[in-house]
Amino acid sequence: MSLRMLILAIVEAEPSTGYAITKEFDAVAGYFWRASHQQVYRELAALTEEGWVRFKDVAQAGRPDKKVYAITAAGRRAFAQWFSQPQETPRVNDPLMVKFFAGELGGIDALLEQLAAAKQARLARLAQLESIEREHYPERVAAMPRWKQLVYLTLRWGLARERAWLQWAEESEKVLLARAGSGAPRVS
Repeated sequence: MSLRMLILAIVEAEPSTGYAITKEFDAVAGYFWRASHQQVYRELAALTEEGWVRFKDVAQAGRPDKKVYAITAAGRRAFAQWFSQPQETPRVNDPLMVKFFAGELGGIDALLEQLAAAKQARLARLAQLESIEREHYPERVAAMPRWKQLVYLTLRWGLARERAWLQWAEESEKVLLARAGSGAPRVS
């Protein structure tokens, strides 16, 4: 349901094409929500069928017409109802945590390699988020319009999450390396 609501929020802010919505996911919402282009287009079709969004065909020279989606009154009501409900705390399915859980089966050296690869990916993601922060949020938070403050706070969550994960990875690496070769028994 949250994917649908995020799409409604995007088209409420500005009527958009499916392509522009997927670009918004890639550039802005990607640090807190993942959706493929196929998922976005599938949801747009469902939202249109339910009457929560409508689209206008816009002619393009030399290319097929594009659809520009906008939220409807029914979509605003559905969004308001969803927004008023408390959200469950999300659970995360993380394959690396399964590897930690079963690390003795796969081997600590292999686990350390997996951790190092994941750290590199997280460092790259952190650098990307820091670049977004520098480029799009140079002003003081108090000087931002309210809508921008709210979007910025989602970015701050993404930054905090990546930094916390990297701190956990450093701690985990130290623990694994300290025990490497010690022959210590597994703690159950």
